[in-house]
Amino acid sequence: MSNPAFLIDGFTEKLILERICQNKKINRINLNGNSVSISAMAKRICSLIRLLNNKYYPIIILIDREDRSQSIEEISSELRNEINKEGILDEVRIGVCDRMIENWILADWDNLKGCIEKPDIDKPDQIEGVSGKSLMKKLYSGYQETTDGVNFFMSSNPDIIYQNSNSFKFFIEQIKDIPCFWTQMINTS
Repeated sequence: MSNPAFLIDGFTEKLILERICQNKKINRINLNGNSVSISAMAKRICSLIRLLNNKYYPIIILIDREDRSQSIEEISSELRNEINKEGILDEVRIGVCDRMIENWILADWDNLKGCIEKPDIDKPDQIEGVSGKSLMKKLYSGYQETTDGVNFFMSSNPDIIYQNSNSFKFFIEQIKDIPCFWTQMINTS
């Protein structure tokens, strides 16, 4: 039986995961951004994994792609390789938001339109790879990640996000066996 632990990017992701996967171990990495190398991030993640002392299985990592030029798959692979170089043998599953968690919120555009102040704005041609946070601030004045972002995400339909976001789909495919009510609502077949 799995007893997962989550290592995640920031406060918004932590607040979302606390609602989606209640009573699970969730720690912030506290190290990301365009200027942070994947190697440095891996070293920080490995120290957090060691502190978990083999009590959790699997270790689920969720980070933002930010402005990195690599694809989500390349970032995931590079991070996994760096973690392996540090001698971590735990099962690690890695998700990468393209570019940030707000992009997953944008993937359920119809839900978002019902929540925002400017519902007449047309859906962008591209959801992934754009600055989701900047777009959210244009759509909703005073946008706050840890309140509005969490609420918008929780009101979204995970099945629609799965259909519209390759980075979300990539992540969900790795954690669909984890017992979290929200992810269990997704039709992955």
